[in-house]
Amino acid sequence: MFVAGSLFSQALPTLSDSARVSLMTVAPGEFLYSTFGHSAIRVYDPQNRIDRCYNYGTFDFEQPNFILKFCRGKLLYFLDIEPYRGFEYINLHDQRGMQEQLLNLNREQKQRIFNLLQENALEQNRYYKYDFFYDNCATRVRDMVKETFYHDLVFDSTRLARGATMRQLLHPYLEKMPWTRFGIDILLGYPADRKARPEDFMFLPDHMHHMFATTKIDDKTPLVKSERRIPERPFPAPRFKAGFFGNPLLVMCLVAIIGLLSMGNPRTEHIFDMIFWFVLGVAGLLITLLWFATDHSATKTNLNILWALPTHLLVFWRTRRTEWLENYFTGAGILAALVLIFWKFIPQDMPVAAMPIAGLVVVKGLWRRYWKKDVKEENG
Repeated sequence: MFVAGSLFSQALPTLSDSARVSLMTVAPGEFLYSTFGHSAIRVYDPQNRIDRCYNYGTFDFEQPNFILKFCRGKLLYFLDIEPYRGFEYINLHDQRGMQEQLLNLNREQKQRIFNLLQENALEQNRYYKYDFFYDNCATRVRDMVKETFYHDLVFDSTRLARGATMRQLLHPYLEKMPWTRFGIDILLGYPADRKARPEDFMFLPDHMHHMFATTKIDDKTPLVKSERRIPERPFPAPRFKAGFFGNPLLVMCLVAIIGLLSMGNPRTEHIFDMIFWFVLGVAGLLITLLWFATDHSATKTNLNILWALPTHLLVFWRTRRTEWLENYFTGAGILAALVLIFWKFIPQDMPVAAMPIAGLVVVKGLWRRYWKKDVKEENG
């Protein structure tokens, strides 16, 4: 929520006629936190010697319990003001090109957005609880521009891929990061499969850039007055070749084959099973914690838990056959079999690369009761 622009306007400098306000869209970077790009607002006024960027995507590593807060979705992000030259230097140093869109604002609107930004930067206003889809560095900029036009601005959505879900909007950015995509698809729950509304697209800086470029004020005046690329020539795209081990589906198929072959030798099967059920249980525990113990809205109601049960951690080390243990694995196998049967009908977009693992759960769960009954197993 933004503080009203009139409260502190008397304490702020008055922008000159030559002042400019721009949307800065930064290209994705090589690190996970920068995979989806970045947005900021630049205010430039040579007469008042102002040239700064307002950046909502900042957090403090020195916050107490930083890692715990980050994992639980309770980490506070904040609006930071930095000199434009520093903002530009850091991004170009990281080979992240930028696109600057000069907003078509009159003098009153420039002053209003400047006042709003300055007031948001006050200590009591600058912090907010980050939400990946609905409250991030891009959505904050979007809402600031809307506030400047008193929410009368209607963004152009005619070129959007209607019907796309929030999860599907992420996938183009993860084409060169297949394992990251696999992990994200496992940890994101059903809320990520909600169809994106037009304004939801703007949680991604690239989509906001495209929508700003085609939006008009009062259906006649372009929102963007001009645009330039920094640098003029884009940085070369890094080469990418996944190979066999860069393809999660192929690797998961290999794991499933190894798991099936291990069933021919009790000792090998025991070693494989301990690792398999342990890893699967850890995945289920992560899903459970992100669902129930965090504020991350996108990780709630995660149906991947149906094939990756956290309860596997309670039994992965046990090898003595008991009726209770047989019933447990039989139940896990039946549940995984139902998930596979209805894989494409489940409302959540389940990762295809996980199907071989779910299939192995079926085999080991349902066949465990009947496989090599006469072979004496090792005690747990």
